[in-house]
Amino acid sequence: MGVPVNLKDRDAFHLTIEEYLQALISLLDELTRLARNSVTLGDYRRPQLIAQFIKEVHAGFQILNLKNDTLRKRSDGIKYRVKEVEDVVYDLR
Repeated sequence: MGVPVNLKDRDAFHLTIEEYLQALISLLDELTRLARNSVTLGDYRRPQLIAQFIKEVHAGFQILNLKNDTLRKRSDGIKYRVKEVEDVVYDLR
């Protein structure tokens, strides 16, 4: 990833905004998997919490004017994560 480390303090590093947003999208992918797996383990509340969080992040991405093609394409995929988790929550009802 090439994240520069502050060698003087060794406790700080820098991420660009794009790297942060890419990582946030990756987090949503993992949370989607967690929502599905939680149900198989009998945790029926967690998918609802995850669905709410993913919807809020999706709303935030919709206000951004993304110029980076890769980031824009990945952010477009968030709506599918919202649908996947909503389907899990719907099946629980």
